This record gives sequence, structure tokens and C-alpha cells, in this order.
Amino acid sequence: MAVMSTLMFPVRFCRGLFYGVSLFSFACGINVLQLITLPFLSFSRRLSYEFNSGVAGSIWHVMQRIFKSRYKGRITYSGDQLPANESAIVISNHVSTTDVYLIHSVAQAQGMLSYCKYFAKDSLKYIPFFGWGMWIMGMLFIKRNWEKDQTRIMNTFSRFKSISAPVWVVSFLEGSRINASKLAKAQVFAAERGLYVPNNILVPRTKGFIATVQALRDSHVKYVYDLTLAYWHQVRGFCAAPGMVGVHTQCLDGYKFHVHIRRFLIADLPQDDEKLNEWVREIYKDKDSYLEQLKNSWEVSEDFRLEP
Repeated sequence: MAVMSTLMFPVRFCRGLFYGVSLFSFACGINVLQLITLPFLSFSRRLSYEFNSGVAGSIWHVMQRIFKSRYKGRITYSGDQLPANESAIVISNHVSTTDVYLIHSVAQAQGMLSYCKYFAKDSLKYIPFFGWGMWIMGMLFIKRNWEKDQTRIMNTFSRFKSISAPVWVVSFLEGSRINASKLAKAQVFAAERGLYVPNNILVPRTKGFIATVQALRDSHVKYVYDLTLAYWHQVRGFCAAPGMVGVHTQCLDGYKFHVHIRRFLIADLPQDDEKLNEWVREIYKDKDSYLEQLKNSWEVSEDFRLEP
């Protein structure tokens, strides 16, 4: 087994190098195109939005193809069926960088892959080509300081509303990927404050979500989608997800990927901030319970299949 692993290392390294260079080159070319067309697109907000969303979609479509076709990443789904081309606020638990492939599989099937706009760490926008492209595409960069982030985010939402832009506003409310150390700290934090103590997720940060719902209420964005992402590996077990490098270097037959989907009408959500805070905490409590059930059995009933 050790010999096989040693022999496979050069193969995986070459694969990773190939896909890394290919995607980086693609991103460089896209950035050049964005810069060339920027003066012309500035005359129309909607045209600029559609162009840059299409740019994002072209990269993400390639990445999804690699995940599903080249390395056999098979994803199952359960929960609510989603209509095509519907704008929404999307919340999800955060396990790995691979989460984007699961979220994007749902978005791709509903015709919304090009319109995914993530809340992302502000430092990412300084990464050459990828970060620059994300900035031009209109990603929601935040510094984890709501007082500093609020004005910029609200201006972005105003632009979405002014042109009725199709959009998925995607947010990982936990603020960080889960691991054993962070989970232990989250459990202590929750216990000290009398909150629900989770076993499979971190404590959600609700302030940004509340502001997002209140800002987009009564706009063309009428739904909240709650996605619960689950992973299983034949050796490493539950919650074991491949990293971004692993996705592009190895066959994924040993993994199971699952997305549980829930759809909520924003008009039915509480108007009061405090009650909305309680609502989203209940959503995450349900999410943790669902993951606990999977962990104990991994009996996933594939209620439906999404096809891009």
C-alpha cells in the first residue's frame, strides 16, 4: 500500500501542476479581457454585471466539469426542489474549500452558477488574477468588522436591486471551516452563553445574515436557501472532505457527497431582528441534527438528481 502511494505521488503532482497552471492561465486571460472591456461596460451597469458574471461562470463551469466528469465526484441531493433562475440568499455550513463544488452543483442545475456572489475575506482580493477577478466580478469582500463592512455591502445590495440582477448571495455564517479545535472552542462558547451546543457545525454569526435579509426584503430576491453539506470517506469516515488539490489530482470514488436543500420565503421570516436571529439559530440547530443523523448511519435517500 505504501509502495502504491509512493508511485502515485508523481502522477498526482503532475495532475495538480497541470490543472493549477491551466486554471491560472485561464484566470490571467479572463483578467486581461475584463480590463480591456471595462471602459465599455461602465456605460451600462446591467451589461457590466452580466459580462462579469458570465466570466465567473466560465471558470466555475470548467471546475465543475473536472470535479464531476474527470474525477467522478458524485453528489446526491435531498430536500426541497428548487425552481430555475430564482434569486436567493444562500446559507451553508462550511467544511472545506471543496464546499464550492457542492454549492455550485446546485447553482449550475438551476441556471444560477454565473450569479453566485460570495461573502469572502477581504485579503483574497489581493491575490493576483483570481482575487482581482473576484473583485471585478462583484464579490462581497469583508473584513469581519461589521461597522467597516456595512456601508460597502449595502451599496452592493443597492446595485443588485437597482438593476434587478439575478443573484445568489452565498454566505458561510460560521465564518470559518470546521475542525476539531474550532468545534471544541465553539462548544465552550455556546455553553457559556446558554446557546445550543453543536456537534457537527460551528456557532453561526448572525449579524450579517440579518442585515442581508433586511436589505433584500421586498426586492426581487424573495427566498433563502439553506444548504447542508455532508461528506463521507471510506477510510477517513464522516466529515472527511478532499482539499482543493485533492479534487484535481485523484479519483473521488472513495468519497460520498450530499446536499440537503431547504427553501424559505423571505416574506415568511420574522421582521424583528431579534426574532430573525432566533430563526437562523434554529435553522443551524436543525442542520446540526441532520448531520448527526447522517453521521450515525449515512443512510442517504437520493430524493432527486440535479442535472446541469
